[in-house]
Amino acid sequence: MSNEIRDLTKMFGEATAKFNAATEKHAAELAEVKQTADDALFDIRKAIGNPIHAWLSKEDGFVSKDATELKAYFGKGTLPLETKDLSVTNDGQGVTVRSEWSNTIFKKIRESSPMRQVCGVLNTTSNELEVLVDRGEPDAEWIAELTARDETDTSYLTRQKIVIHEHYAYPAITLQMLEDSEFNAEQWLQGKLITRFGRQESNAFIAGDGVLKPRGILDHGIVAEASFTWVADPANYVIGGQYTGVNGGITNADALFDLVDSLKSSYLPNASFLMTRAMRNILRKLKDSQGQYLLQPSLAAGVPDTLLGYPVGLAEDMPALAADVVGVLFGDFSQAYTIVDRIGVTVQRDAVTRPGWVKYYARRRIGGALTNSEAVKALVLGTAT
Repeated sequence: MSNEIRDLTKMFGEATAKFNAATEKHAAELAEVKQTADDALFDIRKAIGNPIHAWLSKEDGFVSKDATELKAYFGKGTLPLETKDLSVTNDGQGVTVRSEWSNTIFKKIRESSPMRQVCGVLNTTSNELEVLVDRGEPDAEWIAELTARDETDTSYLTRQKIVIHEHYAYPAITLQMLEDSEFNAEQWLQGKLITRFGRQESNAFIAGDGVLKPRGILDHGIVAEASFTWVADPANYVIGGQYTGVNGGITNADALFDLVDSLKSSYLPNASFLMTRAMRNILRKLKDSQGQYLLQPSLAAGVPDTLLGYPVGLAEDMPALAADVVGVLFGDFSQAYTIVDRIGVTVQRDAVTRPGWVKYYARRRIGGALTNSEAVKALVLGTAT
């Protein structure tokens, strides 16, 4: 029995040794195949000028995320480009453009833009958005029981197209700055993009001329409120205005009361003011007939001041105080102006085309238009002509 056990043990040991040898050989063959695939994928990315991986070398330890990328390229022609997880290699700080970077920029733009806080905002998947405009009402008549009923005029809808425009920024940072900075270069760049995008979009929504950018509220004519009538064609929209009677300023609070009273009551529940800080500084000195200040400053962070009971928003893109310019806008901006987002913010990183620098191409597509001219009124710092 002992000899049989000894023979079986020997056979088992030999079988185990052969199995281990086969396993090692198989692992080596798999590693060789994987390395070949990695090398081929690297060469493909380098040849097509991939701005994300072209600066890597094989010695840096390049490893493909998944061999399916290579299969997709050869099978379908899909380029193995990566557009989210972007980083600077060997920077000593781990400065990384994370996948949520673009969303963070767009979120902060929304939070900082006074127009986005009060206007209507829609999304589209096309290069324009068509909205329906309904300002008419069906006719109705009183009638006796047996009187013949004639057909009455019906309400009508008109269509308004809001065109989508492209907006971009293209800042660059040196590699040494990314490597040696004692502050977070990523957050600094985010702040730059947020400031540029936010300032320029707010300016377009207020004063844009519609050429390669949205057409702003103030690009439409201002007429005395007594002469204002709503028109169906958005190209002919005008805004009703009240006048202070003082060039470049206001000394009588009656103009503010007239401004609020000129807005239809259906718009008042969601109405607010927009003005510059300079204009607010003038209005905060006005008093009513009882000696009470008309503008009530907020005592809590994040809560706006109020004027005649309505919130005051600051929009520094409104014109500087001067004769015959609009100093204050008042209305329900959620109905008056519509912002359309096609693409929030996308960021592409380029560390190839300018040696020693990393360039960030940030772009987005947005549109905006005055969609209800009777939902907003203007206070003009001057006298009606």
